[in-house]
Amino acid sequence: MPTVSPFSGAAGLRVVMLSLHTSPLAQAGTGDAGGLNVYVNALSKALASLGVSVDLVTTNLDHHESTQEDRSTTLPDGRRLHVLRVCPTCREDKNRLLECLEDLAARAVSAVQAADPAPVQVIHSHYWLSGLAGRSMAAALDAVLVHTMHTIGAVKRERDPFAQEDPRRDQSEALIAAEAAMLTANTPREAQDLQRLFEIPPSRIRLLRPGTDLSVFHPPVGEDPRSGPLQDRPLRLTYAGRLQPHKGPQVAVAAVARLRQLYPEVPVQLTIAGRQSGPDALDIEDLTAQHGIADEVVLSEPLPHPELAELFRRSDAVLVPSYSESFGLVALEAMACGTPVLAHNVGGLAELVRHRRTGRLIDTLDPDQWAQQMKWLILHRKAWSRYSTTAAHLARQYSWSASAQAALGAYREVSALVQH
Repeated sequence: MPTVSPFSGAAGLRVVMLSLHTSPLAQAGTGDAGGLNVYVNALSKALASLGVSVDLVTTNLDHHESTQEDRSTTLPDGRRLHVLRVCPTCREDKNRLLECLEDLAARAVSAVQAADPAPVQVIHSHYWLSGLAGRSMAAALDAVLVHTMHTIGAVKRERDPFAQEDPRRDQSEALIAAEAAMLTANTPREAQDLQRLFEIPPSRIRLLRPGTDLSVFHPPVGEDPRSGPLQDRPLRLTYAGRLQPHKGPQVAVAAVARLRQLYPEVPVQLTIAGRQSGPDALDIEDLTAQHGIADEVVLSEPLPHPELAELFRRSDAVLVPSYSESFGLVALEAMACGTPVLAHNVGGLAELVRHRRTGRLIDTLDPDQWAQQMKWLILHRKAWSRYSTTAAHLARQYSWSASAQAALGAYREVSALVQH
């Protein structure tokens, strides 16, 4: 174990945030980019604002250019960004990173040390591929390893029997869980999963809830144009995320098609903001045509946060029909905009969305059941207004500043634990 001294504050603390399979700066909703990217970027930025010295280590997998050199730059907020080149084989299949992790870890150590000779106290790795590299980096830098799973392979398969995972993932996650000095969990339910699957004592798990940028995601200013009865406009529903079966956009399409059959007199508009992702990507345009609702669906590329927030503020509800979610950041962002959420009653969504207070939790992915909940929102506009107000109020409890303070607390604890 490294001999790290506990620290009393952020000054002098250096943290390396490790996200090799996707860049924290990548646009959410493209490729493998999603809530994890937002989480790492926002948390590291909030830590930097508290005076923490932060290094972000990633690869060029999210960039079209296949640069031949590793690159290190300093971002305007002071964070150092290290982008490691990967081989063409890894660019074709991200799971091939597993075969290059020792080399990537060694080059990451060199990049971090070349950028600043100051000692690193904490390696905070994100997702299992980064966790494996983080083990080597922590040993080389005499630092402690803190790891965030974001998703757990076994949990994903429990909820989605069609999920395709690298067969090496389970063993790798077990190894990381056994060797990391501390694991963080987005929700109490995820903490329970960590204990259940990896037999980890609660003393090695800390709750680190994600936040949201409340200066961007906030309710409409002035009168909310969505309140009151639906008159002369469609019911506006939104799905925002990666277009892959596990995230459930096909459920949203099928449910809207069913809603049109149940309630044909009320026009409906479904906006889908995202891009195809992974080998099991969905052709949403073809799917909407098959269901006969192509005219009711607006397809959009993934949106930057300010534009996404505007879309949420125009929406009557945001749909999150994922098979599983460790947290469900898009649901929090929608709630912060005063937009009720219809969500699958799983994982972090079950704790974030308050049933019949900020939206509706649905126990199944049966499109008929989702259509019934959409119809309920049409018929109960006063209840919708209460949901909107409560959702915005609850979301104000989540901020990245609070997340950064919680992270600092976890880093202090793990440093003290290792010292003893």
